[in-house]
Amino acid sequence: MTAQQLITLVQASLATRFPDVPFNRAEQKESEQPRLEYRLVSVDFTRERSDRFVRVYTLEIRYVPLNHRYADEQIEGLFEALETIGSGETLCRASELRWDTDDGVPRMRISYPVRTVQPAASGVLMGTMDQHLHASSVR
Repeated sequence: MTAQQLITLVQASLATRFPDVPFNRAEQKESEQPRLEYRLVSVDFTRERSDRFVRVYTLEIRYVPLNHRYADEQIEGLFEALETIGSGETLCRASELRWDTDDGVPRMRISYPVRTVQPAASGVLMGTMDQHLHASSVR
């Protein structure tokens, strides 16, 4: 799973819970309210075994409410929408969800671990080796 695929899953999950709230990159500097802004904070790539890896995607999502309104009620909805995203083979559960405020605007940090298995490299495998011992005459 790539970062863009993960962001698409997040967007789909938020669209079901907040259908009338636009979801855009934080760098776009939209003025519409309410809105959800996101940015990819980091991607960590760690090897668990020789063939298994873990990528941890960390996103920051800000909920900008209507002017002079508080967003406390939306925080629980954001937690519910972002705890588990995707379905079936693309199901992904957050390992960490936390929020604080940035100038009075709720800001969430969410980490999604994604485990991947690297397929074995194709190549020629060693065949079977037969060893035959023959008794030799001793002089």
